[in-house]
Amino acid sequence: MMTETLRRTRRGGGGRRPLEEGRLYRWAVWAALNPVKVMLVWLLLLAAAVVSAGYFTSHLTGNTNSVIGSDSEKANQLIADEFPDTPSETDFVVLHSATLTAQDPAFRAVVGAAVDRYRQDPDVLGATSPYDAPDRLIAPAGRTALIPITLDGDDKQLQEQAGPLGASAEKLGTDQIEVYFTGASPLAAAAVEQGNEDLSMAETIGFPAAAIVLLLAFGSLVAAAIPLLLGIVAVLAAFGALGIAAHFTSFDVFVQTAVSMVGIALGIDYTLFIVTRFREELAKAADDSRQERARAVGRTVATAGQAVLFSGVTVVVSLAGLWLVRSAKVYSMAVGMSTAVLVMMLIAVTLLPALLGLLGGRINRLALPWARRSLAHPDPEHSVWAKAIAVVMRRPVLIAALGTVLLGGLSIPVFHLRYGVDLGAGAVAESPAGKGYTVVSEAFAPGVLTPITVVVSAGGTKLNDPQLDAVARFSDQAAGNREVADVVSITRVLDAQAQGHTTAHLDAAVQTAGAALAGVVSRDADTTVITIRPRHGADTDETADLVRELRTEATGAFAGTGLTAHVGGGPAEIVDITDESSRAMPLVIGAVLAASWVLLLIAFRSLVLPFEAIFMNLLTSGAAFGMAVLVFQEGHAAGLLGVERTGFIQVILPLFAFALVFGLSMDYQVFMLSRMREEWDRTGDNRAAVRLGLTRTAKVISAAAAIMVVVFASFMFTRILEIKQMGFMLALAVLIDATIVRLLLVPSLMQLLGRGNWWLPGWLDRVLPRAGQH
Repeated sequence: MMTETLRRTRRGGGGRRPLEEGRLYRWAVWAALNPVKVMLVWLLLLAAAVVSAGYFTSHLTGNTNSVIGSDSEKANQLIADEFPDTPSETDFVVLHSATLTAQDPAFRAVVGAAVDRYRQDPDVLGATSPYDAPDRLIAPAGRTALIPITLDGDDKQLQEQAGPLGASAEKLGTDQIEVYFTGASPLAAAAVEQGNEDLSMAETIGFPAAAIVLLLAFGSLVAAAIPLLLGIVAVLAAFGALGIAAHFTSFDVFVQTAVSMVGIALGIDYTLFIVTRFREELAKAADDSRQERARAVGRTVATAGQAVLFSGVTVVVSLAGLWLVRSAKVYSMAVGMSTAVLVMMLIAVTLLPALLGLLGGRINRLALPWARRSLAHPDPEHSVWAKAIAVVMRRPVLIAALGTVLLGGLSIPVFHLRYGVDLGAGAVAESPAGKGYTVVSEAFAPGVLTPITVVVSAGGTKLNDPQLDAVARFSDQAAGNREVADVVSITRVLDAQAQGHTTAHLDAAVQTAGAALAGVVSRDADTTVITIRPRHGADTDETADLVRELRTEATGAFAGTGLTAHVGGGPAEIVDITDESSRAMPLVIGAVLAASWVLLLIAFRSLVLPFEAIFMNLLTSGAAFGMAVLVFQEGHAAGLLGVERTGFIQVILPLFAFALVFGLSMDYQVFMLSRMREEWDRTGDNRAAVRLGLTRTAKVISAAAAIMVVVFASFMFTRILEIKQMGFMLALAVLIDATIVRLLLVPSLMQLLGRGNWWLPGWLDRVLPRAGQH
């Protein structure tokens, strides 16, 4: 029965239409015969992309951790609805002296000048002198003071204002007094600037390294230049497309780096695959005439180009799993990286065929001396790769067991993975905003800049006496928590000013000091905000535990009172994104595995190969994650690799990394299995299909992997933790996939399964769409 099924499967493969009848072939031939028309269209698109890309890169926002539908988002939305006149943000001018106290005349003079300057700034709604609230705005040591600056606008506007406002602070500084402007938006603007610097540095390292690998792989300057050129085009075009999207949504600063990372790596890889196949097809051509060149391009795109398209779809589908995470930041990352992949897929089957048709045999021009012989007489079947694969296939059980045990062992640390959040203050520590943040953290409680906000609402009815008593009890309980530095609530304000917190006290206070209470109680007195400043930073375990305690206490304190309470602010957002990542991770993994299995089933018309590919990719992902835990979380070999022990993995990184690692690992599987499928359809010999498929793709996949490794590894030299950890995981995953998986597991497992690799039940063969047909 299985033999008959295999025969049917083989006939199904052999019954595919000739390449010359396929749409991809016909399109590629036309593009090769009309390269000027195709390139002119791309020149126009790139001109528009240059303009649009500028809008994208200038409208990035800093770290955003909000989770859709979370308790913190409900708190933030309630504030926006009930306090429409409240400023969007409060940042701080920080004044610090090593020799003077805040009471010294010279210090007071600088404070006065700063307050006057910021009150006159048209972008500033208000500036409060530290002498108006010395217990909160002057540090216990007396050498540091804060001037709260209230601002209005969206994230983009606030970050744009941060530059001029920060420059004003620097001008106020003296030899004895340091002056900084810091807060959420100044730190976010510094993170964007640091991200741009990191990207430039990574490109400076990655591009020359990739160029060297391409020269070694192609042996020709012309051939090596094409992947580099199209990698740049892919990133520019992706930025242009995202520039259009940026008019309707916001993108996190991390998106720019991720798009560059993925665009450059896949741009070079996909071009490398296609150029390599084109050189093979060109070598078979009768001559280098225009028609023969076009046919060679057509055959290339109908085979390698089709594999690239399917690989790209697989990566996009993997990234689509991220939509199961209820986070705007994750959504923007998924959109950004998917755009980079889609753009490169388009380039691979439009611009690249035109360029190949134009170059023809000239693609081998400027060959390096040592490479001329291999260009003239390529012999992959007698290469070192062929010999190594032959050895592996003679000992399949031993090799498969060793490879599985090795990668399985490296995956064990994943079970100890610990989520955490680094807000990036360390990455911008040398910027003025970062220095100001450090001063505040040392002089005051580190959480002073990132308070927790508890929003309590009576649901449209005015707060009554029992409800105010409940607010007072909760406020006092929070103030007694050893992790809390300060609590500001309507009841504590009323108790201090009017010696009571009844509705009568509230009405009187609103009438006499309405503006002063604008951020504490709503205009109709049905909603109040309790501001709690933690002793530790927003991204610490202590503050995360405090948020959870406050939520539990709020549930008990306001039960049966007719009040609802939501805990928000930066620290609460961090707790919510951590919980959301833990919740979504199994869903993302399941969705990616299921979608990949279906795609591979359709592409290779085998019930077994998808399971093999998924098994090997899970081993790759697990090993890469495990090593990241060992290095970053546990600190093993951290010094050797030039990184610091963090004690955790950045909270949303496993989601991105799994989707991207799985998609990129599938990239090589698709390219290899496509070539094996060609040989299986031609010969029906599993051993020959595996051996020839691997040896004929070994050089190009090794080169592609080397390029990805150097591109991803170059991002380890950046300062932003997310990017550093992402670069490490991706570089290691590609290295594992291109060595242990491809050289050991693929040939050994496929040799063990034999013809069973290609098994597909007859009924399934009949109902499956033939997406892999040319």
